[in-house]
Amino acid sequence: MNLVLQTIANESRGIAIDAIEKANSGHLGLPLGCAELGTVLFGQCLNYNPGNPRWLNRDRFVLSAGHGSIFLYTFLHLSGYPISLEDLTNFRQLGSKTPGHPEFGHTLGVEASTGPLGQGIGNAVGMALSQKKAAAYFNSEEHTIFDNAVVCLCGDGCLQEGIGQESIALAGHWGLDNLILFYDANQITLDAPLSASQTENVQDKFEAIGWAVRSIDGHDCEAIKNAYQWAKARIGKPHLIILNTLIGKGLPDIEGTSKAHGFAGIKFAKQAKLNLGLNPEEHFFISQKTYQYFQKRRQVLQKTYLQWSNIFQAWSQENPEKAKLLYEPTPLDDVFFKGLHTASTKPQATRSLASEVLNQVAQKDSLWVSGSADLFESTKSFIQDGAIFQRNHLTGRNLMFGIREHAMGAILNGIAYDKIFKPCGSTFLAFSDYLKPALRVAALAHLPVNYFFSHDSIAVGEDGPTHQPIEHMASLQIIPNVQVFRPADYDEMVGCFQMATQCTSGPNVFILSKQDLPPLPLLDSQQKRSGTLKGAYVLRKEQQTLEYILISSGSEVSLALEVAKLLGSNARVVSMPSRTKFLQQSEAYQSEILPKQCLHRIFIEAGCPYLAHQFVGLQGLVIGIDQFGISAPQEQLFEKFGLTPQACYQKIITHPWS
Repeated sequence: MNLVLQTIANESRGIAIDAIEKANSGHLGLPLGCAELGTVLFGQCLNYNPGNPRWLNRDRFVLSAGHGSIFLYTFLHLSGYPISLEDLTNFRQLGSKTPGHPEFGHTLGVEASTGPLGQGIGNAVGMALSQKKAAAYFNSEEHTIFDNAVVCLCGDGCLQEGIGQESIALAGHWGLDNLILFYDANQITLDAPLSASQTENVQDKFEAIGWAVRSIDGHDCEAIKNAYQWAKARIGKPHLIILNTLIGKGLPDIEGTSKAHGFAGIKFAKQAKLNLGLNPEEHFFISQKTYQYFQKRRQVLQKTYLQWSNIFQAWSQENPEKAKLLYEPTPLDDVFFKGLHTASTKPQATRSLASEVLNQVAQKDSLWVSGSADLFESTKSFIQDGAIFQRNHLTGRNLMFGIREHAMGAILNGIAYDKIFKPCGSTFLAFSDYLKPALRVAALAHLPVNYFFSHDSIAVGEDGPTHQPIEHMASLQIIPNVQVFRPADYDEMVGCFQMATQCTSGPNVFILSKQDLPPLPLLDSQQKRSGTLKGAYVLRKEQQTLEYILISSGSEVSLALEVAKLLGSNARVVSMPSRTKFLQQSEAYQSEILPKQCLHRIFIEAGCPYLAHQFVGLQGLVIGIDQFGISAPQEQLFEKFGLTPQACYQKIITHPWS
């Protein structure tokens, strides 16, 4: 046994005990059970540079089991990241650098926001994919600038979640041999021993889907180091290292049991410290020998970083265009978008229009990648001439996720965390619920992932209520940091893409039609595009005293125009492709588009009607759908749900306006 490494591991356990005891909340199980792993990874194996936390070729460490966050914070502190001992004492406190679960962008050294179990596995797969693509795209025969590893620590919960299973299947299929997954196999879940809910052979399962697997004693530092070196050899497969550990190691009476998972073991704090050879009267104690050990480690790592920097400088001089892509990405400015035009004047589905604009964007910026959950044919989001990403074609720009929406979301997040490639994903709007947990994390972490959700309404028709979205767009619109776009024609599509490429604060969602929509008349292209950039604009202006304002988006804008004709020359039509963007405009602009003196406001949308009341008021009229759809041809459905010009007109003139 290496006494120095064991001392570091036990001192990290002491920090976890003290931090959780002081916070009066937290999870003891993983930090105490995996202390040796943290010691070996950060003390011997991982390549990182606290002075440049976003170093391109660093090894990435993702704590998928995010409830064990104090484990990560402790080793980031020891490794020299800007997390002080005081920060550790403020674990889980308001405004601290050490929140209850790791948050990307909040704490330097944290590679991903984790906590919802399984998300971190998908993130790690996305990072590994990104790094594989980066190596294939940027490395030259003379210079290797990408050759790192992506390391992830997960527990039983991460692997039992469906997203974990979806993600590991894709990693095996793609042969991501730069991915190392450590599995904390302590045989315990929160409620009971693992045997209460699982009988599968994890090793056999991973090997069957294309992983290389090794099982070791998770408390043996030498075994951990040897296993890591084995995994770094890269044999065309991702690597699983099963750590046989004791959850809550050191806690009297409850180590190795479900009670050791959370806070319950804190009553044994003093005895646990004695069991670990620590002084129970010393709190947040780290010895000088431990600090000195990591100081020497940083000196070694600094040499590695300087060697890489020299290689990178030489590569940059020989590959200036690619170097510029890494540090000065291709700008998609106003001039570019103004130059986009479509050759077609016929009615087209907005999914087809999105495909047209996406491909023009992807042609300009080679770092865009697009994925689909087995629906490229329907969502039209395939990058033409971009090929399909596979283990033998790493430069492919199209990602075939199969029928795995949730994994697609987490993997796209992983690509976005890496900040090299620009990821898109697509599926039907009705299936967006499958990936919403990943989209929510993307919003939390401010990740600019783009989504194309097609088949946006009951116009799906004969496929029926299971495929006809009703509440889905509204549920997306209430997630903070998510921009939802619902363009109605090509010009609005260009404007929405322009806003999406300029947004780096969260996901962008395009809601797209299956059915063809006519180009919007009345205004020229630049008027519609400039109006779109403000979220909403007047498409049809009243010719007499304003009496009615009809508001709509996407598929229903052309319907609103037909209804306005029936109402007469005192009706205005407002197209609102982005509610979020419109609400960000000045009060003066909002009042210009929706004059307060006009109380006869109508919102028409083939979906959940409730959110629209913020634009029409409680006394206004929302024509929508508040029930599930029906299997029938599209035209019959519009009749059934009152979404025809005549039906809307009758609702407006008979509405009890106050």
